[in-house]
Amino acid sequence: MSPELKNKVIENTLTALAITFGSVAFALSVVAGQTPEINWPLLIAGIISTAITLVVAAVEKFRANKLRNATEQLARDTEAHYELLVSGLVPSAKHVATIAGLTAASAPLDTQRGRLDQSVTVSAAGVAPGSRGMFYRYDQTSEIFTLASEWPGGSRQRIIPNETGHYAMKRAAEDNKVFRADGLPSPFKNDLAATVLPAPPHAVAIVPVRAGSTPLGVLAVDSDRSSWSTGTTSYSDRDIRQLQLLADLLTAGLTP
Repeated sequence: MSPELKNKVIENTLTALAITFGSVAFALSVVAGQTPEINWPLLIAGIISTAITLVVAAVEKFRANKLRNATEQLARDTEAHYELLVSGLVPSAKHVATIAGLTAASAPLDTQRGRLDQSVTVSAAGVAPGSRGMFYRYDQTSEIFTLASEWPGGSRQRIIPNETGHYAMKRAAEDNKVFRADGLPSPFKNDLAATVLPAPPHAVAIVPVRAGSTPLGVLAVDSDRSSWSTGTTSYSDRDIRQLQLLADLLTAGLTP
């Protein structure tokens, strides 16, 4: 049963209970009022029906408040993610403009590209709480991925064929695929960072960085899911779209 259908069933059930027991309480009060003596069974039944109606109303109010709070939290999270994305895109766009020759460069081209790499990984790290952004350059001859930039630190410097994570990274770079997974240790954490045994499960996402049909590398993120307050277990479609946007911006700056 989908969450939407489940909520609808609960709401209809609560409404039916409120109407039923409210009607019963009203009917019992009318009948009890027509008898000269106190009819204790009817009185008790009326009290119970009224109490059930009040409990149902309280439950409905609680659910409405919970839904309102969740909606407000979602709006705040969406605004925060939007601000993070925009704040990351502004410096990245400036670096791309400088590399493209649209603005005056204050540093060599390679330095500007390095600044772009870094601003993109910082923006990638902001797609979800506790995330780390990484950009790996790809060498098609050796099939080796080399870390170009990261935020924050703790990533593996090189990922070679047959190592954990290489297959997914190669498929992303060469076949233009998007990968995301959860429940397994991140393949990007270096040996020094992975000192806790067993390694905690992470959410991981990988998007390609390509210039046309030429693979340049991958933009990846990982996060310890325990730092997420939303209850989700993997990166969302919206997160992936943000990463793809950042990857396209990175491609524009890396392309000669």
